[in-house]
Amino acid sequence: MAMDVEGIVLKSFNYGDNHKIIRVLTNRYGLIGIFVNNANKPRSRHGALAQPLILASFTLKESSGEGDLHFLYSGEVENSFYQLKLDYEKVTYFYQMAEIILKGDMEPEAGPYLFALLKKILLLAEDGVSMALLNVAFMLKVLPLLGIKPSLDSCASCGSVEHIVAASVSQGGIICTNCYGGKENITIGPKRIPLLRAMDKVVLEKLRTVELEDSDLEALELFLEGWFESYSGLNLKTAKILKVLR
Repeated sequence: MAMDVEGIVLKSFNYGDNHKIIRVLTNRYGLIGIFVNNANKPRSRHGALAQPLILASFTLKESSGEGDLHFLYSGEVENSFYQLKLDYEKVTYFYQMAEIILKGDMEPEAGPYLFALLKKILLLAEDGVSMALLNVAFMLKVLPLLGIKPSLDSCASCGSVEHIVAASVSQGGIICTNCYGGKENITIGPKRIPLLRAMDKVVLEKLRTVELEDSDLEALELFLEGWFESYSGLNLKTAKILKVLR
């Protein structure tokens, strides 16, 4: 039985000499694997569908069991994100998002939400919105799905909503003056806490009109990188590359 899905190709790898297996985040089934026959042949009509960082529609043969590969019947590239692919830094941000989705232990039900989120981010990035800014929003929105969301509404230690002085990686989120230990390097100061909270709740389309100082954006990125390193259990290879690029 055939099934139609829209998906974003996150990763591909060779299978034998001529074929590829791709990992695709879809609008209906979340993260799935697809076997693309003869994708590596020079005149393959499916070769373009087996490349990472494309949005495409796929017609698939349904897998015979849970976790099995789907077989590609046909498909069509909807967006190849050509302009993004010309920018190494933007591509690296995409691969970090893909790495989090592929490695993160998230519920299968989160798949359609992640697809909609990533699709919107890529379209906004192609339209000129800062990929670094979009990445901050992405990381904040996937933290709850990973079960590691920091406390941003009240002090992570005592629950107070008054006299908040920092957002601390080691202390679990925002911290009031009575609880803050002040013995770590990865923090967000009081002037940037409203910015962190706003980015946590932002509607992505609003980022079209947002411009942050480089120092503010870097502070948010460093905080979130530290958070992922401390709590996610994920070894993000792309995070190391982004640190060099930044």
